[in-house]
Amino acid sequence: MRAWTLKCSAVVALCVAGLAACGGGEDDLAIQRSERGVPAPALRMTSVVPMAQVHLQPTDLDFPNPERGFYRFASDPSKITATSLLYVAQEGQRLVYTPGDLSAYRTRNLPANYLTKLETGFANLRKQGLKAVLRFAYNYPETESEYLNAQDATLSRVKSHIQQLQPVLQRNADVIAVVQGGFIGAWGEWHTSSNNLTTPARKAAVRDALLQALPSQRLLHLRYPADLAQWYPTTATLAQALSATPPPAARIGLHNDCFLASSDDVGTYFSETTAESQTLRSYAQQASAVTGAGGETCAPPEPAQARMTCADILREGAQYHMSYLNRDYYEGFFAQWQAGGCMAEVSRRLGYRLELQTVAHGSTAAPGGTLAWSVALSNQGWARPLNPRSLALVLVNAQGQAITLPLAGTDLRQATPGETQQWSGEVALPAALASGSYQVHLAAPDAAAALAGNAIYALRFANADNVVTGVQWQPVQGRLALGSTLTVQ
Repeated sequence: MRAWTLKCSAVVALCVAGLAACGGGEDDLAIQRSERGVPAPALRMTSVVPMAQVHLQPTDLDFPNPERGFYRFASDPSKITATSLLYVAQEGQRLVYTPGDLSAYRTRNLPANYLTKLETGFANLRKQGLKAVLRFAYNYPETESEYLNAQDATLSRVKSHIQQLQPVLQRNADVIAVVQGGFIGAWGEWHTSSNNLTTPARKAAVRDALLQALPSQRLLHLRYPADLAQWYPTTATLAQALSATPPPAARIGLHNDCFLASSDDVGTYFSETTAESQTLRSYAQQASAVTGAGGETCAPPEPAQARMTCADILREGAQYHMSYLNRDYYEGFFAQWQAGGCMAEVSRRLGYRLELQTVAHGSTAAPGGTLAWSVALSNQGWARPLNPRSLALVLVNAQGQAITLPLAGTDLRQATPGETQQWSGEVALPAALASGSYQVHLAAPDAAAALAGNAIYALRFANADNVVTGVQWQPVQGRLALGSTLTVQ
């Protein structure tokens, strides 16, 4: 654990200009943003506001969080039962890879009963508190002969199937962490197509069909950086990704299914020259800073070329902003990481890891009035959260009833790995809010209405409990008690 000297406490102080005297005000933030080269909002003077400020300590505890980490290999999503994946959460993961097997439908439409079973499978995934890394393909070869003779479908059939799947994907996007391209070639990895789907034009057609089928706020991860570099020579910006209608470049990331396994990751960065290969690597690093990345390791074709040490995974996991990796393959890498003593750190750093530093809020307020607030946190993971998710203050009265106050502008995708992110603002209180004392909690619920109240899908902050000050993670509610109070009068 890093040496932090901040003591977790809830104190009342007089703060001028929002949170300035507490070190978290809009004026201070304006200066900090300006120093980072970010346009600062116009400074404004506000009345003196009594504030409560909480300093929080980090923790090295490893715990599961939604849409990140090691994933487990599951069945076709149409075969997921209400209990078939209970072991995943019990073993500390929240992601499963679900390979949709369309091999029986290469030459015909998807039958209605398959689509119905998909709906049931996603409902069962939801019951078990998991999310999917989803890929559909027309073959899953297990031998070299099967691989060389793998069959996929014609372009018109692929587009028809994607169109059939669109309503299912839209309705169940809440439990889909990311969709991998699929459909083309062996394992849906966009090579070795029996229907010549690997031409640039046909790849682009499948890409467009998938983007059309997915909600605009869900990412598509594709196999080869060379495709992305050809389509989008300039990588997307974070502002584009955060917009209401992100452009295609901001919606497409990468999955590397032979991460670290050879000098070119078994064809992932294949090129005629070393310089071109390095250009692709640089592109992937820049693109994944916004759109994330994932995948799996694989058996090294030449073990001497594999980068299997702890130094390798800790360096490249961060460089390529890895959000998820297959825990079920390839064991040789995991054995090396275990032996090197970094397996726990890899588990902690995959994806995001958000450590709260300070939270401040008004200590008194009136019904129908506004409550000033600020939050500072750092992302100690390798990547931003994949999907939209924002913070909320939760006020809990003496009877345990909770009032949730979403904090505008706090999309956690803004949290850059290795940096501190700060927000401040005011939130309106309900006019009918009863007078009295409220315990103040901080939460990061799932953005989907269907999951927002489900604690299993809540993001947990990487902060230590403190029995003295009352800071405590509440797993049943999925929120962090700050140990501070708000008096409404």
